[in-house]
Amino acid sequence: MIFRKEVYFTRNMEDYNRAKAALMDDGIEYTSKSNSMTNPGRFHRTPFIDASAAYEYHLFVARKDEEKGLLPKYWICL
Repeated sequence: MIFRKEVYFTRNMEDYNRAKAALMDDGIEYTSKSNSMTNPGRFHRTPFIDASAAYEYHLFVARKDEEKGLLPKYWICL
């Protein structure tokens, strides 16, 4: 995305929602992007594969907020 920097990527929706909430709590505007459910490049309902791994969630912030958006509190590790 032009004029925006990616600060977060995950395949876990819960982590994605926590990261969004943390950005909102600090007043950092963000844009999010996820792949389409109809994306033909993803495998769905495949045995022994976690369906959540088929989705990607990205968070972008304005370039001026890039350093704030890269703070460790937004990096959710389990």
